[in-house]
Amino acid sequence: MGSFGEMHANLVTRSDEVSIEKECNRSAIEFAVKDLLLGLGEDINREGIRKTPFRVAKAFSEGTRGYRQNVKDIIEGALFPESGLDTNKNGHGGGVGGLVIVRDIDLYSYCESCLLPFQIKCHIGYVPSSQRVVGLSKLPRVAEAFAKRLQEPQRLADEICSSLHQEIRPEGVAIILQCTHIPFPRDSNHKGWVKILVSSGLGVFENKNDEIWSDLFSLLKFRGIDKDKVGVLKCWCPSSKIEASDYSPIMVNAVSSIIKSLGEDPRRKELVETPSRFLKWLMNFQCVSNIDVEMNGYGDSFCNTNGEVKIYSEVSIPF
Repeated sequence: MGSFGEMHANLVTRSDEVSIEKECNRSAIEFAVKDLLLGLGEDINREGIRKTPFRVAKAFSEGTRGYRQNVKDIIEGALFPESGLDTNKNGHGGGVGGLVIVRDIDLYSYCESCLLPFQIKCHIGYVPSSQRVVGLSKLPRVAEAFAKRLQEPQRLADEICSSLHQEIRPEGVAIILQCTHIPFPRDSNHKGWVKILVSSGLGVFENKNDEIWSDLFSLLKFRGIDKDKVGVLKCWCPSSKIEASDYSPIMVNAVSSIIKSLGEDPRRKELVETPSRFLKWLMNFQCVSNIDVEMNGYGDSFCNTNGEVKIYSEVSIPF
């Protein structure tokens, strides 16, 4: 795990930030979305669709603003001296030099494998040192700065952990993420929502078998977190093993254009197959005409010999 300055996104200071619209090239994203809608067979001038490209570009801009945030700017000014901290003592359960936990931080991110969103429940623990502590409200902001990028769970946990360890300089930092991926088409390898639990630790948390991890998990156990289930799902994104398909070059280029407009490199190893995976999901919503829809409970065929109407229904249909 490299240093904070070596991570996959180039960060700028807030004073150097330009508007999100210019930074993300939202106009390019809007043109790309129009190409995708046309590829689906949609009328881009239809009332309900006309503003969709603008809304999608706005959502992507907001959802990836972490590329334009600097963790040092977030934490700077929020480090406070605490004379009561004993730098030679690391109590695990509380008190002097004890374990500080901020839990249940709700985040979302975009999966770099398929561009679909995934939900995150983030828990952060750290042991202060150097007689200073950080304002607790800054920890969720640091986690969000890394979540609002194209991500995958383990790297997200590592980046949050590494940045906090470098900027706060505590005895140790631990990150636990509960991630839930949106369902993929029915012919993928996973059915329904995909969940994974990952962790990352530095300093006194570097050894995953150390007693301090047991203390941390015991405090989070009632949140449904099982230490034995950390990182057991090797295939995180449900799109990772789908069969390759041939899609319109215009649509493939449109998705690549979106990725590039966000400030990422579509040629990066982890993103090369992303356009095809995203289109695999998107094409499930392709407009199809001339479909004969049979509705349950409609027509004389549902009447019995006495003329009484019977209603047939099917419930709990997932889609």
